[in-house]
Parts: sequence; C-alpha cells; structure tokens
Amino acid sequence: MNVQNSMKRRVISVLNTDNLGTAAKQFIKYHVGFLPVINADGKLVGVLKLHDLLALILPEFTNLMEDFDFVVDFGAMESIRPSQEIISKQVSAVMKAPIYVDDSCGLSRAFSLLHRHNLTDLPVVDSDHHLVGIASRVDIGTAILKNWEIASGD
Repeated sequence: MNVQNSMKRRVISVLNTDNLGTAAKQFIKYHVGFLPVINADGKLVGVLKLHDLLALILPEFTNLMEDFDFVVDFGAMESIRPSQEIISKQVSAVMKAPIYVDDSCGLSRAFSLLHRHNLTDLPVVDSDHHLVGIASRVDIGTAILKNWEIASGD
C-alpha cells in the first residue's frame, strides 16, 4: 500500500507570497499546526508551522533559558501582538524547506520520515511536484495497522 491511499486530499495551504497575517488566519480558521507552502503553480516550496509564527513573538530571554519549569506564567506574553512589520512579512521569509514524499511512496518509508524528523504531517506531491495531499502520522499508522491480523477474542 502506498501513501496515496491513506492521505487527506483536502489540504489547507498558503502561497509563498502570502503574508504572515494571512497564514495566521489560516492557522486559526482551520485549527491546524502545519501549513504546506506552495507557489503560484501549486508546487510545494516549503512548510510553515504554527511554532514558526509563535517563535517570532517570544521574548529574547527564552532563547537563553534551558529550563522553563520554574516559570509559572510569562505574564502578558499571550496577549502580545506582533508588529505590522512581522505580520506583513512574506511566508517565504519564515518557511522551512519541506520534507515530503511522492504519492507513490510506501507507508513504511513515509512513517520512517515522520519518525526520523519528529513530524506529525507529511506533504505529498505528484510527479510534477504539485501538492496533492497530506499524510499524518495517524493516517499512515492506521493504514499500516489495517494489515495486522488481530484476533477478536475478548
């Protein structure tokens, strides 16, 4: 079985020319933590994680700290609004290089990539590099489990 048989075909994505404000609206509207980034031709060019946006507003001191256990609350950080300069940045300025698979990729290889790179979602592209789906750890894992022969004796 390959990833094409277990992926989601309805994919929420952003354009590399969109600004971070537009990307933030997508994260909020669809309640996702990961957005594939495509160009005007629909080809996968990057990925944007919710973490990438939130990291833009973290106070500088958090980069210096190794242990957060003693901090009960960062105070008003949750209500910090990014500057207009940050909101208007293009997605391409913040996105990361994508880790992805072709739609013909086997489930074991796809799961291995998710595991190795500690990902929850994996963009899926066709032979022309167009984004055609997204496969989650759950999508792939449950597809693999379907092949298990499980006794139904309680």
